[in-house]
Amino acid sequence: MTPIATDMPDLSMPAFSEDLPYPRRKRSHHDAIMPLQPLCEGTATLGDHLLNRTADSRPRAIYLHIPFCRRICHFCNMRRMKGSPESRYADLLIREMEAVTRIPYVRDGIYGAVYFGGGTPSTLSTPDLQRILRALKAHFHLTDDVEITLESSLSDLDEDKLRAIMAEGVNRVSLGVQTFHDRGRQLLGRLGEGAWARDHVRRLRALGLDNLGMDLIYHYPLQSDGELALDLDAIAELDLAGFSLYSLMIREKSHLAREYMTHADQTPQTLAREWQLFSRILEAGQRQGFEILELTKMVRPDRDRYRYVALRYQGGDTLPLGAGAGGRLAGMMLMNPLSLEAYARSLEKITDREGMTTRPPYDALYRFIGAIQFGRVELERLPEPARDPVRRRCRQLVERHLLTPVGEDRHILTPKGVFWGNNLAAELAGCAMEQR
Repeated sequence: MTPIATDMPDLSMPAFSEDLPYPRRKRSHHDAIMPLQPLCEGTATLGDHLLNRTADSRPRAIYLHIPFCRRICHFCNMRRMKGSPESRYADLLIREMEAVTRIPYVRDGIYGAVYFGGGTPSTLSTPDLQRILRALKAHFHLTDDVEITLESSLSDLDEDKLRAIMAEGVNRVSLGVQTFHDRGRQLLGRLGEGAWARDHVRRLRALGLDNLGMDLIYHYPLQSDGELALDLDAIAELDLAGFSLYSLMIREKSHLAREYMTHADQTPQTLAREWQLFSRILEAGQRQGFEILELTKMVRPDRDRYRYVALRYQGGDTLPLGAGAGGRLAGMMLMNPLSLEAYARSLEKITDREGMTTRPPYDALYRFIGAIQFGRVELERLPEPARDPVRRRCRQLVERHLLTPVGEDRHILTPKGVFWGNNLAAELAGCAMEQR
């Protein structure tokens, strides 16, 4: 994938206008694919859906869900449980690998990216992580340049654990830092002070892992310009390969919702502040040598390709492993049971797992939305009947300074377009859906 900034050399930020292109900002990629729901047909078993299907040569991804956290962040309502995984969980994951690779379509696939998400994958012990990584290599055809990512909190990853998993093939780590500012860390429920967090990242980086990145949360309650500047200075000093930038989303069942639920309200004033912080992050990132890779990711282009997300947005399969893992195989959307007991029972006859099937043009529209996540609107991805209406809509988006035309039926997102990227994707997908 070509980073957005390759086609956007000037990241000068326009002033925020109260003439909003959308009434609310959609902050999640899940919002962008909502218009595709009518293309979901119904449930089928994994065995029936994959029967007689032959694997093609397109690289796939594997997603392993580790739904455990020793501490629940104050903003989080993800599919997780408090505590640390016992070795039984690694045993179950390996049993799942053995079971699912009895299906020829899964066994014969080529896998170019592996992603440990959660939860907090680094809550697994070092021996259990080593066992899981070895089992992946034993059961799946991984490409020679496979990207293996581990999400981790700072408190669950020390130098010894990182050395051990690097030796087993982990070559990309994403750290859940969120912020280095003491007040922000306390507000978000992160362990340790900012100085400790900065020093810990520095020590991990010294081990030689080139593709080390972090999550940055901005627009948290009462965040000051100085607090953001501290975070941006730290990112510059730590020589990270990339960072994700997430505007804080306060969910109803999260700890923060008890006191700050009104922060979730979107008004012209709050959106202006959100845009101001977003703009400063993009401007500082570009000065530091980062480019926008996708709507929520800035990278040093020679160090982080984020292949896992690229494969997914290109429409490649994502095999879900673990309790609560979600993925997609041959057009079927899958969600494993989150309960450990139900998950363990599902391994007894894995072909009986059920998923949601889809019908055309779901795959084409999913890839169209995926390209927008990487900053490009490419009309050739659309079914022919949808192109003229979407083309007309793109002209309107150019007039609203959300898109820039760069060729016949091809546009790139402006900085303003990146900010509103999920809204833009949902609008264009909805326009295409109207032509079915």
